[in-house]
Amino acid sequence: MVLLKGLGLSLLSSMAWGLLFNVPVRTLLACGFAGLTGWLVFSILPYFGAEVILCTFAAATTVSILSQVLSVWLRVPSTNFSVAGIIPLVPGSLAYKAMLAFVNGQYMEGIMLAMQTAMVAGAIASGLILGISLFTIWRGARHARKRAQ
Repeated sequence: MVLLKGLGLSLLSSMAWGLLFNVPVRTLLACGFAGLTGWLVFSILPYFGAEVILCTFAAATTVSILSQVLSVWLRVPSTNFSVAGIIPLVPGSLAYKAMLAFVNGQYMEGIMLAMQTAMVAGAIASGLILGISLFTIWRGARHARKRAQ
């Protein structure tokens, strides 16, 4: 039940961010689908023993590849989908807890939470870059085969 609630909220939040960034209305559902897919990967991987950083990296890579595919299919820039799809993965509560620990004078806990937030943010950035790179390499190899024929 919790997984279904998370999927529904990630779909709605991604669609809301797509609306906020003025994506074409015909692509709003695809933006929501990108966020839902990323959250699904993020939520399922812990059952296989993955840590939060790896889950975030895999989810960001999935969102990035899906964004590239959707951009070709719907003929809009891929940032429309990747920005909206990454929103459910952003570690906002973790950053809030880090700042709250600093304000309360718990510096060691604040540093630990801030480092964890930075690592999750780095995993998001790395996953986005990897997805774009994989898609570009695949497309280049596909076009090279066509030129060779």
